[in-house]
Amino acid sequence: MNESSQKQTNFAKRISTYVKNHRVPLGLFLAAYGAFYLSSVILSSWTINDWGKDITGYPPSFINTLLPRSFISPIFFVTSFPALIIGAAMLCVYSIRGISPEAADDKQYVAILLTAFGFTYQVVGAWPLGNLNDFPWQWQKQIISNGTIFAWTLYILSLIVLAVGGISLYKHSRIYHKKHLS
Repeated sequence: MNESSQKQTNFAKRISTYVKNHRVPLGLFLAAYGAFYLSSVILSSWTINDWGKDITGYPPSFINTLLPRSFISPIFFVTSFPALIIGAAMLCVYSIRGISPEAADDKQYVAILLTAFGFTYQVVGAWPLGNLNDFPWQWQKQIISNGTIFAWTLYILSLIVLAVGGISLYKHSRIYHKKHLS
């Protein structure tokens, strides 16, 4: 093996080790980034249909920037949506994998967060089976106005997060009761 390929292998191994050792903070950061900026884009009335249009007539965004909103909203949408999915997936994998009495103590906290976030979106998010006029809250109408694929993706993601969090929390609860109540 030559020296440059060995450096690439070492670099990839260091990155992999770093990500493995910092799964929870990276997952929380990505999920928080995704949720915050995705909600700020959605609540600013920008939709996927506005892509490429000059949207100076819309109300200002939550985030003041040097670039016009016609550039910033798509950038935030394109980066925050995958970040939310990747962050949620990282937290789900961390929460459900390797549940045992010897597991790290913070896994149940991640399970609580997943359960709370999944349940919250189920309560306040847009339901893909609803009609645009049937939604009681404005943000639900803005979520569904981005299209049914977008709404279904968020809805299914919240169901998966809720299920993984609930199952993981149940398993942690059983372990806790075996350890402390026996």
